[in-house]
Amino acid sequence: MYSKTVKIIAVALLLGVIYLGWTEAKKPGRFPLQEIHLEGVVNSDVDEALKVIKIDKGVNLFTIDLNAVKNSLLTLPWIRSARVKRVFPNALAINLSEKIAVCMGKKDGHLHLLDEYGARIKQLEAKDPLVFPVVATTDLDRYRPAKIVWLINLLGRHPWLKDRVSEATGYAGDRWVLYTKKGIKLLLSANAEKELALLLRLQKRYDILNRQVRQIELRIPGRVAVRMTDPDLGMPLL
Repeated sequence: MYSKTVKIIAVALLLGVIYLGWTEAKKPGRFPLQEIHLEGVVNSDVDEALKVIKIDKGVNLFTIDLNAVKNSLLTLPWIRSARVKRVFPNALAINLSEKIAVCMGKKDGHLHLLDEYGARIKQLEAKDPLVFPVVATTDLDRYRPAKIVWLINLLGRHPWLKDRVSEATGYAGDRWVLYTKKGIKLLLSANAEKELALLLRLQKRYDILNRQVRQIELRIPGRVAVRMTDPDLGMPLL
């Protein structure tokens, strides 16, 4: 019985010491915040990030609500996720993971950056990177994000073409119209993978994407119809 009483008193004393220590540590002037370390910033505005978390220099490190800091950072358009931790004696470490812009979309006459899931990041501003192509789908297309992801993945498998494409429009039936930066119109069907493989063979053999071509029809199985810029040159079927 005596031993049990001693243990209870010892635990109570320990808890008291911890409480007093915690109370002392949280007092103003103790563990003052002096530095905030931001990592993972690529496109985000550092000043905007520091402003949104609303933490004053010198505040006690223990009194900072880490979840509140994280949630504030997640309101910024580029931020996908954030990790926040205290670094004693006087710093806060923030590691950010940003969204990846893979293309642009157009809405109400404005360009928007779209992420790897086909979702909107933000409206394009002068300070933002230009990420081609500009992708559009039919207004009533309920699967728009998935179609955008499909197209970006397709172009990712064809890097020889990806940097040449400036615009892309998706239509019903998984049909796409791509426009190169030289103004060539590429017509693709649901068999786009095979059609681009055929286009690659033509590119290697004829350098077709650097010629005076207006349109390349790839939707004819196993064939390619080419419309030249000069109407007099006709529309050969290859």
